[in-house]
Amino acid sequence: MPPTPDTSSVLHDPKLQRALLDLHGALEFHDLWGSLQHLFEVAVPHDTLVMSANYLDWRRESSTRRRASRRSRIADPEFNGRAVVEHGAPFFQPFLDAHKGIPCYSHSDIIADARRITRLPYYRKYMQPAGWRYSAHLLFWRDGAVDTSFALRRRPDQGDFLPGEMDLLRAVHPHIEVAFERMRKFEHERQRRRLLETFYRATPEALLFLDWNLKCVYSSRDALSLCAHWNLGPGPAKKFSPQAIFDIPPAIAAACEEIRAEWLQAAPAHPSSPAPASSRRAGAAPSEPAGDPPLRHLVDARSGCEALVSLRKDTANALTKPVFIIRLRPPGGAAGVDGSETAAPAAGSPARLLHALSPTERELVMLVCAGCSNKEIAMRTAKTEGSVKVLLSRIFKKLHVTSRTRLIIALQQT
Repeated sequence: MPPTPDTSSVLHDPKLQRALLDLHGALEFHDLWGSLQHLFEVAVPHDTLVMSANYLDWRRESSTRRRASRRSRIADPEFNGRAVVEHGAPFFQPFLDAHKGIPCYSHSDIIADARRITRLPYYRKYMQPAGWRYSAHLLFWRDGAVDTSFALRRRPDQGDFLPGEMDLLRAVHPHIEVAFERMRKFEHERQRRRLLETFYRATPEALLFLDWNLKCVYSSRDALSLCAHWNLGPGPAKKFSPQAIFDIPPAIAAACEEIRAEWLQAAPAHPSSPAPASSRRAGAAPSEPAGDPPLRHLVDARSGCEALVSLRKDTANALTKPVFIIRLRPPGGAAGVDGSETAAPAAGSPARLLHALSPTERELVMLVCAGCSNKEIAMRTAKTEGSVKVLLSRIFKKLHVTSRTRLIIALQQT
């Protein structure tokens, strides 16, 4: 029997370290899958790597992703796992039920007698046709169930997995878990961003979002036009494309700077840096001060456009910097930016339905699209959870929906 490899020395192998760096640097699923293949090729020799991942399933709504390595004998890498579950569950499910949270195992951990394994339906109908004889599995648990698993398959001539190789799999397990958790957060943020963009496209308001350093992070089409009217006047603004000449009006930028200064002045000093507010950097966002957030209401004398400037802090994330929210309105608030009447949205469309909501209700819809719970919405809007439930019930009734999911689906139909 070959000697058991030294796990501690292998973890310091330069090839393995490079593979781990690639794993931690992956930002997309394709890069993650490629880095995982490289990692397992370096760590443990095998014939085929099969992954079954639910990392996208942060709300239990996405289907399982299955991948097999390029050396797989499976005709379709995106294979259907029903046969595996049907024939394999009677084999490994009792073992998993008795070993909740186990990071990895091999088939020999379940049945020591190799001849018994070859007589199982799981082996004869799934393993043997692909030319596999031995298998080791890495498991990643979530809420008491296996969320993601990796199966390393070996041919008969490659031999069974040694104890040292299983120790090595246990050593790389935390690294893979961190990579999947990071990927899950990225997908969560992407989903939130898509939902927010859907809401912004459907809302009838002209919105402009600026980050802490007054850089534009979102602007609706009407907001671009109103900014052009604010900067150039109604007549000259019609001669140019709003996107080509977009610039934050100086009055709005000055109001944002004043609000930021007030925020810094009112924010409590950080315990580790008790310097006065005047000495803090503009780019460093402090913790949220007590009281109502500062507001500014501006009216441009030349164009007649109005702007309501506010600063909003994400209380659910202490590391997130505040964002400036600018709500723009044309003169009178009813006519379009070109002086004509604003075209009414189609009957029954989400934009038409959102016209029936108050600004407070629209804000709640935006927070629902951002994936906030009732408790988070209550924290961000300074309301009680009971008030949030009442407002959401009223919104559902106005928009003719019965749940948050149906509300999001309705907005996606724009």
